[in-house]
Amino acid sequence: MSRSVPNQSTPGRNDFRKITDSFLSATGLPFDSVLPKEKIHEIFSKHNSLFAANDIYNTAVVLWAFLGQVLRDGKEASCKFAVACVIDFCLLNDRPAPTQDTGDYCVARLKLSEHALHELSCEVASELEEAADESWLWKDLHPMLIDGFTFTMPDTPKNQAVYPQSKSQKPGIGFPIARAVAITSLATAAVMDVAIGPWRGKETGENALLRSMLATLKPSNIAVMDRYYCSYRV
Repeated sequence: MSRSVPNQSTPGRNDFRKITDSFLSATGLPFDSVLPKEKIHEIFSKHNSLFAANDIYNTAVVLWAFLGQVLRDGKEASCKFAVACVIDFCLLNDRPAPTQDTGDYCVARLKLSEHALHELSCEVASELEEAADESWLWKDLHPMLIDGFTFTMPDTPKNQAVYPQSKSQKPGIGFPIARAVAITSLATAAVMDVAIGPWRGKETGENALLRSMLATLKPSNIAVMDRYYCSYRV
């Protein structure tokens, strides 16, 4: 698939890249310092998905490596580089280090529970919101941006069985499409919650996905959304 190169840089994206590059330049696994393993263990244990507690590729180490992998670009986004970061982390902390083989890491990464990751991200976002400076708020209210979007996924049999594809593509060879609605804090830019479902079908619209996240909204929030949601009813 070809990728177009923009004619001019995007200031916002460049600023974000500078921040992430600075954070990820630390040796080892930078997320070790901002996402405590105790919190990871607590939530993953709650979902009965804590694994390899005493092994090299335990839940916390794999999650820290995976988050760094997601934020990196190019060759640094590879599993090989992620394993290299794990090796550095282990050596810095006087722990047994793995080999350079990526197989064990890739197998362990597949064990990360989607439900546990969802709860963990929502809890971290809530903590950020609670710590938000008053100057970031609007009339003492926490503004929340609500919006939807779609994205395509690899055309695996599992994805094709759940998510429909565009009618313009031949059945079985198109890219499955998912719809998502996110609630994003305008104070911290953290995603407070997100709901994902098929692109089309019964109860797959943005209003239906928003209903599944109503508990995320608090009396101290003010919702910001486009006019599509004007038809919404509680």
